[in-house]
Amino acid sequence: MNLNQPVKDMGPNELKAYAKLGEQQHDEANRELERRWRSYDDMLPHDQFVSIVDKTEG
Repeated sequence: MNLNQPVKDMGPNELKAYAKLGEQQHDEANRELERRWRSYDDMLPHDQFVSIVDKTEG
């Protein structure tokens, strides 16, 4: 399975694996951002963590 090829050249199984990889990377990025946010708990006002990864512009 080659996930480094252009998406337009991927078959159904490769697209599913590519999407799963993207979800895993997204979740990992959110966990790391929240971990970093929480590391400032003693220095910042108590605000709820809001992911910039999931933020939509508009």
